[in-house]
Amino acid sequence: MEIIEIGAVVVSLTGNALELMEDQQIYVQPQWNKSLTPFCTNLTGIQQQQIDQALPLEESIKLLDSWIIKNNVTAWGSWGKFDQRHFSSETKLKNLRNPFDSYQHINIKQLFARKRGHKVGLARAVQISGLEFQGRHHSGLDDARNIAQLLDNDELLREAVITRV
Repeated sequence: MEIIEIGAVVVSLTGNALELMEDQQIYVQPQWNKSLTPFCTNLTGIQQQQIDQALPLEESIKLLDSWIIKNNVTAWGSWGKFDQRHFSSETKLKNLRNPFDSYQHINIKQLFARKRGHKVGLARAVQISGLEFQGRHHSGLDDARNIAQLLDNDELLREAVITRV
């Protein structure tokens, strides 16, 4: 498995609200497995043509770095540890700098589980919270937007994130 999409949102968090500042979607051309499997396309919605026209990971990281700096990012979060581990292992294998190494990672899935008493996937967490999943599950950008939606609508979860930053 290689990174084929980087989807992210920048938010401003306070105890009272979340403000979505900007989002970013970067498709990444794989180095080793150039052809997407039908499973991958069905899961993510990403098409072969999008990957064929994308930049390799090294160039994608440069775009991401610029975006992170422009938006004064101080920490990053994801639903679970998969993204953190995947970035770490793939950048190490390809001898690239991990763009997230300088930033604190917040496992929002774990915080949600502590509040609710059990771990669930992102789509289920959105449903449990009485919200509607927006976009396509397993699209990096849509998943990031839905994590932001959870934070926007859950004061306790928002406070848990704020106390870790």
